[in-house]
Amino acid sequence: MLILLLIVLFGGSFFFFANLHPHRTGAITSALFFGLSILLLVLNMGTHLGLTKTTNNNRQTIRPTSTSQRVQLLVYQPLGTTNNERVYVYNGDQKSPLPGKWGLAKTTRVASSVTTTNAKHATLTLTTTKYTYQNQLAKVLFAIPGTKLATTQQVAHFTVPKSWLVLSSKQATRLKRLFVKSC
Repeated sequence: MLILLLIVLFGGSFFFFANLHPHRTGAITSALFFGLSILLLVLNMGTHLGLTKTTNNNRQTIRPTSTSQRVQLLVYQPLGTTNNERVYVYNGDQKSPLPGKWGLAKTTRVASSVTTTNAKHATLTLTTTKYTYQNQLAKVLFAIPGTKLATTQQVAHFTVPKSWLVLSSKQATRLKRLFVKSC
């Protein structure tokens, strides 16, 4: 939108100042508008001018991934070789719109943590920090139609009862083999 405003002002300044004998005033005004617009665009791209960070917390109750009553699991799959990134697999809340559906909490560019407590139910607290426009003027100047603002951080915090096991997918597969052999 800022580019369209720049074009209108740039072209309009020539028509407005066309009757002046030296066209220097019109040229200088147009150059100032052009320079200011470029400066605002660069500041928006580099320092997120016109944007502010907002945080949203979403908490839900989760169920174990195993259907067995003997073992309750929270399973994760490490990504890459450094084990810094993980994808957690869990059952969503029974009260959610899609009960029994699997949930995935992908932790790429995301911090995650698991806490064991004496609670009866497991919960997932997903904290998302995004950029939003400071006001309507900033949205008009800097919004590009069809694009979404970036998510800067996402934190997935699992709180599980002491009776649950938090295992990698390889460990869960080994545990399943042990249960099948023992039955």
